[in-house]
Amino acid sequence: MILNWNGLDDTLECLASIAKLSYSNVKTIVVDNGSEDDQAAVIAEAFPNITVLAQPENLGFCGGCNVGIKEALEKNADFVMLLNNDTLVSPDLIESILDGISGIEKIGAVSPLILNYPQTDKVWFAKAQWVPERAEFSLDPEQRDVDELLGKDPYRSLFACGCCLVAPADVFRSEGLLDERYFAFFDEAEWCFRIRRKGLESYVVPSAVVYHKGSQSTPSSVAGYLMTRNRMLWMKENLTFGLRLKSLSYILRDILGNLANILGLTKEHQSREYSRAVVLGYRDYFLRKFYKWDKSEEATLFGS
Repeated sequence: MILNWNGLDDTLECLASIAKLSYSNVKTIVVDNGSEDDQAAVIAEAFPNITVLAQPENLGFCGGCNVGIKEALEKNADFVMLLNNDTLVSPDLIESILDGISGIEKIGAVSPLILNYPQTDKVWFAKAQWVPERAEFSLDPEQRDVDELLGKDPYRSLFACGCCLVAPADVFRSEGLLDERYFAFFDEAEWCFRIRRKGLESYVVPSAVVYHKGSQSTPSSVAGYLMTRNRMLWMKENLTFGLRLKSLSYILRDILGNLANILGLTKEHQSREYSRAVVLGYRDYFLRKFYKWDKSEEATLFGS
C-alpha cells in the first residue's frame, strides 16, 4: 500500500513503476491522506485497477498506513508491503524478496536495499543501527559499495525501513498495527521492536532493490518536531536505561543548542523556525502530547 499526501506526481510515477512488476499476484492500495485538489480522484482515474481510499484529513503516516493495512487484511493478503510514494521499484522486486526470505524462520519484517535516485550508486538504506552517542539510527552504518551489497545474502537489521517494508499479513493480525501516537517517524522502529519481543526478526534482502527520490513532502519544521518528540518516546519504551544514559549528553546539547539559536546567542546553523519546532517536540514529549500536533502549534510548524 502507498500513502499519498499532496504528492501526486511522485505517486503517479511510483504507481507506473509498480505496473511493471513481473510478479502478477499484486493488489495495490493507495490511501490518500486528505490531499488538496482532489488528488485521490486523479489517481483513481489514472489507475482504475487499483484501490484508492480517500481520507477526509491527514491521519499521518501511521494512521494512513493502518487504513491500508486493514484493507489488505480484509482482502486476505498473504503479505503487506508499505511503500513510500517517492520511490520507484525494480520489476523483480517481489520475487527477489520472497526468494530471499524463503529459507528464513521467524520473519517479522523485511526491506530491500534502498538506493538514492537518480544517483543509484548511493545507498540510502542498507541496515538500521542505533548510535547512542547521537541518539539516532544510522541507515547505512558500514557504508559499503552497492555492488558489494547486491551480492550478499539476507541479513538482520534492527528494523525494516518504512520506506519499503514487507511483512507477513499474519504478523499484523497477531501483533497489531502501527502505533498512531507517533503520527510519523520512528513508527516502523517501534513496530519492529514490538514484534521482535515476540521472537520475530527484521531482515534486509539486498538482492531486492527500491529507488528512493526523497521528495520530502513533509515540511522540515514538522519533521524536526516529530523526529524530536518521537525519538524520546521510542527511546523510553525500547532502550535500556544504560543506552538512554549514553544519549543524555547529546539530548541536553540539542535542547540547549536550539534554545540558544532561538535567542540568537549562537551562530545560526539552522533556522530559528526549525529550532522552535525541535524545542516544541521536546516540550510535547514531556507533556505526553502525542499523535498529531495541536492546532495552536501550526504557526510554529508551518510558518503560517
